[in-house]
Amino acid sequence: MRQLETLSLAGVEAVVAGFGGQRAGAQRTRGLEFVDYRRYTPGDDLRSIDWNVYARLREVVVKAAPAEGHVDLALLLDGSRSMDDGTPSRFRYAQELGAMLGTVALLGSDVVAVHMLADGTSFTGARLAAPHLVGELIEEVGELPRGTKTDLAASLRDYRRGAEPADLAVLLSDGLAEPDALAEAIDELAGSARAAAFVHLVEGEEALAALEGAYELEDRETGERLVVEVTPRVRATYEGRVAAASTALKDRCGDRGVTYLRAAMDVAPLDFLFGAARDARLVSL
Repeated sequence: MRQLETLSLAGVEAVVAGFGGQRAGAQRTRGLEFVDYRRYTPGDDLRSIDWNVYARLREVVVKAAPAEGHVDLALLLDGSRSMDDGTPSRFRYAQELGAMLGTVALLGSDVVAVHMLADGTSFTGARLAAPHLVGELIEEVGELPRGTKTDLAASLRDYRRGAEPADLAVLLSDGLAEPDALAEAIDELAGSARAAAFVHLVEGEEALAALEGAYELEDRETGERLVVEVTPRVRATYEGRVAAASTALKDRCGDRGVTYLRAAMDVAPLDFLFGAARDARLVSL
């Protein structure tokens, strides 16, 4: 917690401009007094409430001063069974990284909502908007319901239909889907928020190098089994295909204005935040 307190999410202006420097979006309203509205949270100064908005929309909102610049973060976790692989599993890694990123947001008085994606649908948790709700965030991430099959595009469409638009959407996924389906998912992610990031969870190099001998592979989602003899040549071919798929995913993200971050699971989530996530300007000191 002490280390996470030193980090903050990309500021509002960085999010609007594309925090990774890849995307240009519509500028927020500028003025001498405020740059945007946000929902009222307990503890806000009652004098900052815009009663004209309340009279029209029956929503209690406050004017966010330039120094506030609250960011509305949507954490999107791939809940398909392919995320069960790895030690720890990719889903466990996504939970830990998502909880840490959400904690950074809450400690900075940003707004966080957690969403689980699987089977073409989405599950949306509560919107959290105060530092004292870190415990509730961690509990919610730890108790997310799980699905079976990967259908990120349909799940993202379902999420977009039911959730409020976010400033920043961060998808944590292993990206294990057919190329066309994955490209469609990136398109949906790009349209889901002012700025978006795809955190690609991949096996570390040490895990790949350790593979040798006969293995029975099982598709977590379909139950299909396949016996493979892993030789140096087979491993090299596999590594080449994984690299090519990652490059294609990164290129698609770049084309659609989505920041791509590769998260090798032999790098601890906290180290990832202070390393790759800082380099991409998703978070800053």
